[in-house]
Amino acid sequence: MKIIIDTFGADSKPEVIIRGAVKSVLEQTEYDLILVTEPLIADIVVREEAEKAEVLAEELFKRISVLPATSFVTNKDDPRCVIKEKTDSSMVLAYKALKEDDDICAMVTAGSTGCALVASCFHLGLKKGLLQPALCSMLLCENGKWVALCDCGSNLNPKVKDFADYATLGAEFASAFYSDGEKEELPKVGLINVGKEPGKGTDLSREVYEKLSENSGTTYQFIGNIEGGDILSGAVDAAVCDGFTGNVILKGLEKAGLICAQIAENAGSEIISDKIKDTFDYNNRAGAVFLGTKKIVIKAHGAANENTIKSCIAQAIRLNQGGYLKN
Repeated sequence: MKIIIDTFGADSKPEVIIRGAVKSVLEQTEYDLILVTEPLIADIVVREEAEKAEVLAEELFKRISVLPATSFVTNKDDPRCVIKEKTDSSMVLAYKALKEDDDICAMVTAGSTGCALVASCFHLGLKKGLLQPALCSMLLCENGKWVALCDCGSNLNPKVKDFADYATLGAEFASAFYSDGEKEELPKVGLINVGKEPGKGTDLSREVYEKLSENSGTTYQFIGNIEGGDILSGAVDAAVCDGFTGNVILKGLEKAGLICAQIAENAGSEIISDKIKDTFDYNNRAGAVFLGTKKIVIKAHGAANENTIKSCIAQAIRLNQGGYLKN
């Protein structure tokens, strides 16, 4: 099996993304990689990493291939550019290869979220009935469990149907995450709101509450509204919200975690500080997953470093080996 990596579009240079990919190849033997990048850059970086690791570059090139690309999308581009204007961009080339090649099971990109969302729809395809994918991040809860935060940045202005899709997709992903059989009952879904009572929130929130209540008992159990403090309590398996709210929550937690780590370090507790950093640093926590796509797509943080990419590739491997999207 293969995983394809879009090396352009991140805050850093493609060399950083390639180095992370090479480190993945050095640490696992089952999955080969395809780099969508400028061939000369790939050749230089792979040879440098081979020398550092004291292995033959030719051995790495047996497992790392290159799909040539020089054009790429940026965060300043209109996401619709991937439909017509930038169909030769690295991101679009990666999506097309992902769709057409049965040996490619997953894709990793640190490029524009908006462009990745549109490209998922037009160049890969979604599950039947979906209008667009949802972006989901798994967050560690205080009881050691995990919660799927969905949506965390793909749709800033979702409709009622979108929220209903998020609940279903988030619940399904949570079930796949606990595919070892730990979760036997229906996943619990909560709607992030300003209060727990059914009548709280905006007109849209109340409509969504009614819709999720109607659908409860099918693929998930809707437990009602949850407040911000409940998200990491372990009370739900999936927390549903619009992409604006989800993105603020996600980035707020990242920063809060790093602040706590700094406080612990200043107090002389370096071990505790390191543990907090490992928990909240996005470079160690891989990426968000586009839910609803026909194949696995992982969106790395725009400020991804080598460890981020290596973690995202490991995440893609776990999802594929765990059977996510195979049924």
